[in-house]
Amino acid sequence: MYKKSLLAAVLAAALLLLPACNNKGNNSPVSSTSTTGSTKTPTTATTNPPQSVNPLTGLTDIKKGEWVRPVAIMIGNNDRSRPQINIDKADMYMEAETEGGITRIMAVFAGNSRVPNTIGPIRSARTPFIKIAESLDSIYVHAGGSKTGKALLKTAEVGNIDALYGINNSAFWRDATLRRTKGLEYSMMTGGDKLAKRITAFKFSTKFSKPAPFTYGTSKKGAGAGNNVEIRLSALQTVSFRYDEESGLYYKINGTLAKGTQHKTQAGVAITATNIIVMYDKKYSENERTIGFNLDGGEGLLISEGTSRQIRWTRTKNSLKFTEYDGTALTLKPGKPYICLTDDDNQSKTVLS
Repeated sequence: MYKKSLLAAVLAAALLLLPACNNKGNNSPVSSTSTTGSTKTPTTATTNPPQSVNPLTGLTDIKKGEWVRPVAIMIGNNDRSRPQINIDKADMYMEAETEGGITRIMAVFAGNSRVPNTIGPIRSARTPFIKIAESLDSIYVHAGGSKTGKALLKTAEVGNIDALYGINNSAFWRDATLRRTKGLEYSMMTGGDKLAKRITAFKFSTKFSKPAPFTYGTSKKGAGAGNNVEIRLSALQTVSFRYDEESGLYYKINGTLAKGTQHKTQAGVAITATNIIVMYDKKYSENERTIGFNLDGGEGLLISEGTSRQIRWTRTKNSLKFTEYDGTALTLKPGKPYICLTDDDNQSKTVLS
């Protein structure tokens, strides 16, 4: 009897040990130490990577490892071209007359990784834009070009990506809906993912090797009015900007302040900028069709933070530089710049309020 009782006790003790052994084997990876570690891991993983200053805007939004060489894309801007697709993502804009009073926009991105995977409509190369793209050390994206534009591209120091050059076909496509509703020439699209492959294939540099066009920091305010501005770009095209004090942004209007319409993308996003820069220059006819500008230097106007003041600018193929009117350094408030290039004769037609 005693032996039976002893055997039963030993068996019971062994059975009690089995769950503990099994529990240790199944759950040891999620011990209290491991749980603490797993709680910390997501925090480390979601920490924002180091960022550097955007050379076009002065904002600290360039992610580590991003290509930093401007990509300048020619965008149609006549009535049939609007509303454009995703141009609100650009870091900088330049708008100027091309022919017959019609203007075009060059949307400039600080690097190719910032170009959305769909943007357009892509239009042809024109000399004023090529000159500015060269000064910015840009990769220049376009669909064909004027006779003078094509000639300049043979010598201009830009990374040239032409949609109409057969080898580049893979980087461009026609939007079927736009082709049907707007016409063939207003349907060309491109995207950053596809452009990256062409940039790599051409072995273009992906580093910014020329001086940044602007100096950013604490900017002084101008003495002139600057809540609203109307800028005459041609006999047919006036653009306006209206300041929103709360956001510190200027909202673009196609047309006059009284009769124009707010410039929005196809997705309904307004085109805005922190600094509006007007470059006055001598305009001339390149031929019976296209417009050119000297683009050596001249007077200008800065509209920012609800104020305005006169400035000066100079350009060579190696730099685009802006100064105060007296020649001292010009410092801008960080944010997107919108450059309007127009004829000297339109200086007196600029309206500030």
